[in-house]
Amino acid sequence: MLISNPRAGSVSTRTKEVIVKALSADFKLESQVTNHRDHAIELARDAVDRDFDAVLAFGGDGTINEVAQPLVGTKVALGLLPGGSTNVMARSLGVPKDPVEATAFVASNLRSGTKRRIGVGKMDGRYFMFSCGIGLDAEVVKRVEADVASGNRKSDWTFIKHALAAGATEYRTTEQWLTVKVPGYDSFKGVLGVCCNARPFTYYKRFPVEACPQARLDRRLDLLVMRNIRTGTIPRIIWALFVSRGHIAWRKSRYFHDIPSFTWVADVPKPAQVDGDYIGERQEMEVSHVPDALDLLV
Repeated sequence: MLISNPRAGSVSTRTKEVIVKALSADFKLESQVTNHRDHAIELARDAVDRDFDAVLAFGGDGTINEVAQPLVGTKVALGLLPGGSTNVMARSLGVPKDPVEATAFVASNLRSGTKRRIGVGKMDGRYFMFSCGIGLDAEVVKRVEADVASGNRKSDWTFIKHALAAGATEYRTTEQWLTVKVPGYDSFKGVLGVCCNARPFTYYKRFPVEACPQARLDRRLDLLVMRNIRTGTIPRIIWALFVSRGHIAWRKSRYFHDIPSFTWVADVPKPAQVDGDYIGERQEMEVSHVPDALDLLV
């Protein structure tokens, strides 16, 4: 089954037609198009129920995340065809950037039976492949989605604009609203939380943004919590995320590598995101690693 999101950044009718024609030459193919949020979950669940061998997601990271939900814990493989504006998961796995070339790559792996079984994260009942977060990063995603919904075009500058705006206003604070509980450690508080199941956290143009630089897809979860954010430290944080990776050792941060689970508790409901998709306001969330969970055609 091919599931396409026509609203994704670089999905076009012409490209989809080429992909469908190429896949139909070698496989019995069913092509579906999403028309509302979480529709890809419904379509992928139908593919699982009908014993499809694979589901290919043509869209951005949000579409891929939706398609992955019902595939977790099954033998139905997931193929990634990058059609979004950032395509974090596809790029990190070495899938070709061009969706037509990616189709040939995925089809070759499907024919040969080449798969990679990975673990995933789970937050508040929602699986994620590379990241989840609460607070600033989710606030940025929320603002970007609202911007696009109002008719504005999404670009790299859109993310920077909203990150600076949120970081310099309500998230520029020493008020520690987030309580973090990691098994085996005393609970502690912070103002920002990011969890990664893989790296990078995202990309800015061709540059990886490394919130959790030690995260690996073949390990468990990495967690970064910032204790405070001040206006004067924002340039240093940006430098660390792009270049030095030194933020994981700062006194104002806590970093955990390869952990099985933890809990986030916010003083009041805060924005949350999974794989770069805003999922609403959350207050208390269990986050855990699910091993041996999903087959990827890479």
